Parts: sequence; structure tokens; C-alpha cells
Amino acid sequence: MKVLVSGGGGFVMANFLRHWLEADPKHQAVAIDASPQDAVAQAYLAPVATRLQFILGDVTNPETWSKLPGDFDYVVHGAAVTPHAFTDKDGRRHEPERENPVRVINANIMGTARALDWARNLKSLKRFVYVSTGSVYVDDVPAQAKSFFPLPEDGYVGPTALYDVSKYSSELIALRFKQLYSLDLAIVRLSSVFGPMDRQTAARGTKNLCNYVTNAAAQGRALTADSDEAVGDYVYAPDVADGIRRLLLAPRAKVRHDAYNLAQGETSTVRDLVNLATKVVPSFRLEIVPAAQAEMQTVPDRKTGKWAAYDISRAAEDLDWRPRSLNATIADYIGWLRQNKQPEGRT
Repeated sequence: MKVLVSGGGGFVMANFLRHWLEADPKHQAVAIDASPQDAVAQAYLAPVATRLQFILGDVTNPETWSKLPGDFDYVVHGAAVTPHAFTDKDGRRHEPERENPVRVINANIMGTARALDWARNLKSLKRFVYVSTGSVYVDDVPAQAKSFFPLPEDGYVGPTALYDVSKYSSELIALRFKQLYSLDLAIVRLSSVFGPMDRQTAARGTKNLCNYVTNAAAQGRALTADSDEAVGDYVYAPDVADGIRRLLLAPRAKVRHDAYNLAQGETSTVRDLVNLATKVVPSFRLEIVPAAQAEMQTVPDRKTGKWAAYDISRAAEDLDWRPRSLNATIADYIGWLRQNKQPEGRT
């Protein structure tokens, strides 16, 4: 089985590539990325490199797609620009959404359209998976504050930031291609992902609270924050990779929905994350300081909507997929960080 993966040099897609190729010695993969493979990606994918081809290409350029062979069984479109504000290693603040909004729109919307237009002509295509985000959901769900429930895929969509809008626009475009060309297509929406290969790249500068906690713990140092009450749904990148693989390979009759949440399915506070990290590194500690002095600045009053737990029952029922416990995955990631000594590069 051969898969084409766009954005293959990045974070989640690199995890998928390795998982896909390790799961079956007959599997093959071709990865497209706008940036050359860095040393971190080369090392991470080295165990499966003999069955992986890496192609340098811009997904918004038609020539990138026209030069590809037509023998793919599956397509995973994960290429995107994540334009969240960040501070680089030299202390410079960046706001990619404000600095270059057209780049975000071109990469995230036109890149998706190009991928779909190419894929619809593949004779052997079994399934196309579009990798979306939980950022398409609303910021606040008052009903969750009254009686909490994990956020389902239907009924609570409300993108606001340019990244969110571009990803949801691409979802709608993908679903229209599905209708027009009878494509076997499904969408995954990811919660806050942490794990191996999360690093600063040309397309991604941000990291979530779980990555702050695990990186600091792995480095054996204290972490300063303005609060320990902020929440999120944090899921491990290798578990997400397994969910995407299961979605690709699931029989058509089992894929009963257009969209699937791939998430932990539970709400965790910063304090919860710290407690789990402390089990691995007992000396690790969180220090609460004024926001201006904090390495990790949070928004603790966001407790519902896209910030809290996602409903993962669809993926459990249709794909027989469930993430491992945070206790296990945080320990695994801290171990990986210690072994690989990966630089963080941004905040």
C-alpha cells in the first residue's frame, strides 16, 4: 500500500509517516514538503527511510502535483501553515497571521484545492484524508459550563482566527469534491497534539501547554507560568498517527461519518500535566509568577468549547481507536526528549 503525505517534513505528518511504515513492511510512502528535511526529521525517519521518498515541493504549485506518479492508494493532506504568534529563540516576536495573511490562505486553502484536484484523477485511490483541527470549533459553549460534555463533531463549529477559518473552508471544499467526484474522503480534527518532532519550522512556530511542561521536565528545570488552571485536550502525536492509519485502512462501510475527532477525550489542567510529569521527573516543579515574568503564559478562563475535551466516540466505534493514557504518553515523550535532546526553539 502506497500513501502520499503532504506536509511530510512537519510535526504530526512525520509521526504518521513513521507509524505507517513501521506498521507494515509492505507499506510505502512519498512525502511532499515545501522545506528540505532538517536533521531532526532525517534522524526520526531514518529507521524507515528505505521505503520513504521525500519530494521538495510547494502544494500550491500545480507542477508539484503534475510531476507525481499516479499509483497511490491513499492520500493524507496535512500540509498547512500554522500562523499562531510566537517568540523565536532570539527573542523576536512574530505574528504570522498579521504579517502575511495571504500566505496562510494560499497554503491552507489553495494547497488543499490543488491536492484534491490531483487526487480525483487517481485510478487506484482508496481514500483521501484531510487533516483538520479542533480550532474550527467555537471558543465557548455555555451548556458545557452548566453540565459538562465532550465536544462532538457536529453542532459547535465557529472558526474565528485566520488559521481556523482556512482549515474549515478547506473542510467544506473537501466535502464538495467528495460529492462532485464520488471521492472516498474523510476529515480528522485534532485537539492539542504533543510529542516527537514538535519543533519550530517554516510553517509552525507555536507549541501548546503540554509541550512546555514536558520539555521543561525533560530538561530538569523549573517552569514558570502565570497560572496552573488553564485547560486543554492533549493527545500524543504517535496516537494520532495510529488514528489516521486506522481511518485510511477501515472498510468503507465502517467509515460512517465525514469528520472524526482525534483527541484524548478528556480535559486536563496545567496542574494535571505537571503532576503527571512529576511522576517521571520528581524534581520538576511549576512556579507561578506574574504574567510578564512567565515563560508560559496562559488564558485560564477558557474552560469550554475548543479548549476543553473532545468527544472521540466516533473514532472509537468506527475505527476501534483510543489514545493511550496521558500518564503513559507523557512519560514516553519525556523519555524521547531526554534521548534526543531536541531544541525547543520558540515560545
